[in-house]
Amino acid sequence: MFTENVELIPLPLGDVGIEVSLLDLAQLMDEDATAARVLSLEEREEYARLEHPARRREWLGARVCLKAMLVRQHFVNDPRQCAIMKDNWGRPWLSLVQERPGRKVHGCSLSHQGRFACAGASRRADAPIGVDIEEVSPRLLRVAGGFVRDGDALIGSGPPEERLAMLWALKEACAKAAGSGIGFALGTVVSSETAGDGYQVRTDDGREYHGRCVLREGYAVALCVGTEAVGATGAP
Repeated sequence: MFTENVELIPLPLGDVGIEVSLLDLAQLMDEDATAARVLSLEEREEYARLEHPARRREWLGARVCLKAMLVRQHFVNDPRQCAIMKDNWGRPWLSLVQERPGRKVHGCSLSHQGRFACAGASRRADAPIGVDIEEVSPRLLRVAGGFVRDGDALIGSGPPEERLAMLWALKEACAKAAGSGIGFALGTVVSSETAGDGYQVRTDDGREYHGRCVLREGYAVALCVGTEAVGATGAP
């Protein structure tokens, strides 16, 4: 099975029942063959409609990352047994292909940038989660005025571009958990450090998320989880 040979980079971000990993896209040597081994029928149809080569590679890589995690968790034996679907807000979730198709069985989130794809999986189907990956780059210094808000806390004690990448990733992860877009993330999300091991990420309309963020190989990767789901357990 292809997914058993995929090298994932597990990240120390998840709470109980939540896992986050990275996949180096250089591993996708034969993308069409990989798609045939990993994607469900509906997903293969969506993959075939993607015309831009880079977009196809990133889209596929995020799904390979997620499904490789699920196979290793023994959630499915074959990655084609589950399909990634989207709700009315554009948030992805997992359904088993042969057991009541359309029933949510796992919460998930996907992201990609540069050389990496990223995926997060939650055993709670009703747990709102979001993951995001952002490259550490000097360009963030130039655009900081567009996304740093009053109340934001620049994270950590590293160089400014690292701290800005972490802040951006947390805001994007929050927007994905909320089912909103980049404009929402930059305009209505505030992030601050907490007394524990993470960050409080909140929106102007009062929704709160628990955030965690790490730096790995020149990228910031963030996870946001709805506060009602923090520490919760559940069977897949």
